[in-house]
Amino acid sequence: MLAMRHRKAITAETRKRYTKATKKEKTIILNQFIAITGYNRCYASQILSIKKEKVLGYITIGGKRIKFVAGKKKK
Repeated sequence: MLAMRHRKAITAETRKRYTKATKKEKTIILNQFIAITGYNRCYASQILSIKKEKVLGYITIGGKRIKFVAGKKKK
């Protein structure tokens, strides 16, 4: 079993390849990732598909908490 920091490092590197891959390549990458980390297939595909967003900060207005994200425009 891998330590959490190793799994996070592997996930970060694999995510880069996974997002640019075709559907057939994604299947191969996902199978390799599952074999290395031991994650469940559904969970593995979920964490590889997540795009990290840079949060600049939070503000509370009228009881609502608003998150500010870099490079994201509000509709």
